[in-house]
Amino acid sequence: MTETALIWDLDGTLLDSYGIIVPSLQETLAEFQLDTEAETLLRRVTETSVSAVIREAAEKTGRSFAEIKDRYSAVSGGRVLEIPPMPRARETLEALAAMGALQFVYTHRGSTTAAVLEHLGFQRFFKEVVTSLRGFPRKPSPDALLYLMERYGLDKSRTFYIGDRTLDMDCARNAGIPGVLYAPSGAGTADYVVRDLMEIQDIVRDASGKERT
Repeated sequence: MTETALIWDLDGTLLDSYGIIVPSLQETLAEFQLDTEAETLLRRVTETSVSAVIREAAEKTGRSFAEIKDRYSAVSGGRVLEIPPMPRARETLEALAAMGALQFVYTHRGSTTAAVLEHLGFQRFFKEVVTSLRGFPRKPSPDALLYLMERYGLDKSRTFYIGDRTLDMDCARNAGIPGVLYAPSGAGTADYVVRDLMEIQDIVRDASGKERT
């Protein structure tokens, strides 16, 4: 039987990290004389990305993207072990592993990824973790997803990318695989929308059932 494969985004999906990301961005931008409300930053980060916000800051201040990004990384990196898991993330990863699903990560998070996954005890669930350090084009480019599918011989019809943003769903679509949007509010459009991560078990069961028929 072909194995079902789940490729996870991290921030906002498995990691409840916006409570660290937003204040870290606020502190960083304030150092460059930019004032941004937390609510505005959260909306911009979830609609685009941290890098997009930093790029805008670089354009406004005339400072380099690298300078601002390095400062943000230093600020947020000191808080990485404060990041908690999303509700029922651990139980979901355990349940899916017990079901025999292959699990991977593709995230824009960089050098702090290993530390936070190890701290939470999540690293053992993943066959491979692809971070921004690998140098793949950023989402919604599908290159990183296509790399994982080719390397592990994954079936496109049974491989799902799970994330919390439209950007993640665009990435899945560009890779030709189903996207699973984690949206506790229930709002959003995707191949699958789940309010609770444990609902992903039903998606895996359904994929297995279709193969048997």
